[in-house]
Amino acid sequence: ISPAAILRDGAEIVQLLEHSNISVSLAALELLRRSPDAVLQQHGAEIIQRLQHHDRSVREAALGLLRTSPNAVSLHGAAIVSKLDDPEVAVRQAALRTLQILPRALQHNAAIVSRLTNSSFAGRHAARGTLRKSSGAELKRGAAIVRQHENPDRSVHKAELDLPRLSPSAVSQDGAAILRKLDDPEVAVRQTALTTLGESPDALQHGAAIVNKLDDSAVVVRHAALRILGESSDAAMQRIVLKKHSPAIVHKLDDPEVVVREAALTTLGKSRGAVLQHCAAIISKLDDSAVVVQRAALMILRKSPAATLQHGAVIIRRLEHQDTRVREAALALLRVSPDAVLQHSTAIVHLLAHSDEAVRQAALAVLMISPAAIL
Repeated sequence: ISPAAILRDGAEIVQLLEHSNISVSLAALELLRRSPDAVLQQHGAEIIQRLQHHDRSVREAALGLLRTSPNAVSLHGAAIVSKLDDPEVAVRQAALRTLQILPRALQHNAAIVSRLTNSSFAGRHAARGTLRKSSGAELKRGAAIVRQHENPDRSVHKAELDLPRLSPSAVSQDGAAILRKLDDPEVAVRQTALTTLGESPDALQHGAAIVNKLDDSAVVVRHAALRILGESSDAAMQRIVLKKHSPAIVHKLDDPEVVVREAALTTLGKSRGAVLQHCAAIISKLDDSAVVVQRAALMILRKSPAATLQHGAVIIRRLEHQDTRVREAALALLRVSPDAVLQHSTAIVHLLAHSDEAVRQAALAVLMISPAAIL
């Protein structure tokens, strides 16, 4: 049926909403989804009545239909909000999704915020989704409500974190609550706390608290802490924090998890001073058991030409590595250090007779960087 036909026969279709056969009611609701907004506004009252239907699927479908019309939602907001207390989780979620289509969810934010303490995880999750469209004041109010709510379910704690995460300024306002969650007994909550904190431009103001999580028992938390330290948009603060806490980061170069060791190197690489200060520790990672760690060490050594010159022999041996990624990283490093190539030219020339063609090609490419090395 075309939208024009629905507009013409809208009243007849609406009458089918009251049909005793649930399938007919659902079909009528589906037809009305294709109707012009004028039809929904005109017959909004009849559609709203379906929110009281005894069958969950009809109530859910009616909310889905209303979601296609911001004007209808505006007119019947109170009735939709009442469905936040529906006994069926799916209906409560549908009501929240319907309210999401309004920029501020009208005057019903308080009702939505209260759902952050819902006994159902799905209800809390949908409430957070709706509040993402709300004002900073509502976000702050929501965080306060959750903090006052005593519920051992970690998803409630995550609700508290998700609210300030929506607004950088709110993170600053509610920083204490987020920092408290860094010591939550649940790994997922600690990780979410770090992620939330990391989205604030002022995250590194809490550098010491973040660095403390480098010794967390969970690898995902340690990795998240390193990622925040290494990806900060505040370059000036990042330099200060990395300079002060670089020993703690260097300690993670010996972490049992590859992903943490790699992240530690990448984070150190954000500070030329840290690379220079801990050059020996970085060089030692060229013998790491993981190829990705070896490659990361070679990449950040580009910040220290002096270290490349001093440890040139160790780096040149990486041209013989069986992994292409390591050979390419060593070649890239030597490209920015022609003095190291010249100093170790004899060793490089010997590689021209290597049995592996890839190694011979890498050696030749390095020698081309500094023609004087061939003479």
